[in-house]
Amino acid sequence: MAQPDDAPAVALGPQGQPNGGSRAQRLFSLPAVVIQTATATGYGLWMVLGTAVALGSYPDGRGDVLVPLSFGLVLVSLGLVATCLRMGFAPDWHGWDPVRRMLPTTEGMVAMANYLPMLALGGLARGDNDFWATRLAGAALMICSLATLIYTARGVAREMPAPLASVVNAQPLGRAVSAVFGGGLWFWVCVALQSETVVGPLNPWRLSMLAMGLALGVIEGMRWRALRQLADERGASAFLSPDRGAATLLAWCFSIAVLSVGLPCVLLVSHPTGPLVAVAAGMAALSCVIGQCLEQRLYGRALAQLTGR
Repeated sequence: MAQPDDAPAVALGPQGQPNGGSRAQRLFSLPAVVIQTATATGYGLWMVLGTAVALGSYPDGRGDVLVPLSFGLVLVSLGLVATCLRMGFAPDWHGWDPVRRMLPTTEGMVAMANYLPMLALGGLARGDNDFWATRLAGAALMICSLATLIYTARGVAREMPAPLASVVNAQPLGRAVSAVFGGGLWFWVCVALQSETVVGPLNPWRLSMLAMGLALGVIEGMRWRALRQLADERGASAFLSPDRGAATLLAWCFSIAVLSVGLPCVLLVSHPTGPLVAVAAGMAALSCVIGQCLEQRLYGRALAQLTGR
């Protein structure tokens, strides 16, 4: 999730108080969290689509490619559009303000590189996805999306306070896992609405999505454990004690985990058939996105309370 595993940066001053609190507060705001989650989901959708096309396992048909490709384009471009419209919660896009600065930052250029294979795949998808150039464009789209998720995570983690820095090395991987899980569910929606092909319960795609859900749950647990360690190192061990609302926080964490991972996995293994496939896919995708947004907000509020903002 910007994502559950995409914790905003917080710079601490000499006295342990956060500098640039307004920036952190902006990153924790609901519109910013929604944009971060939607953007990561869009890259995840492109990764799943590109992988399927590159492996030759995606059904032929121009519409079958253009629908998930276009939906991913909308999600990926939300942050850039918000910055161009001068929205208060999005003053820059990967450190780049298109209104004030002509050339984008390195992170911005990496993110913009995704549009080239996206346009190539959209132009080459003309009914036969086995054409070598089409499969090459799909592989390029998958690689560019993965590179963007990993590289842009560095900017988020650059000013992360210790010991949250201990999970920085795992953060790009966690961000990619979260994006692929959410994007894979929306990919399921696109396929279910366009195709009547029955996917078996032991289909490799279903098993891969379940594995991603399990990995996502482990990564979210790592982030909360790092927050608890930060509280201990700063002498605020009572921060998560029962009398400070730890039970309520735990209940919220469990409920959000059910939304972001539990319910989608249950719907994946339920093996719906007929019209119920699209309904189950839509419920799983919406549940995952809502859960990821809520988890990011909850984590942000807990970190803000701990750092004294």
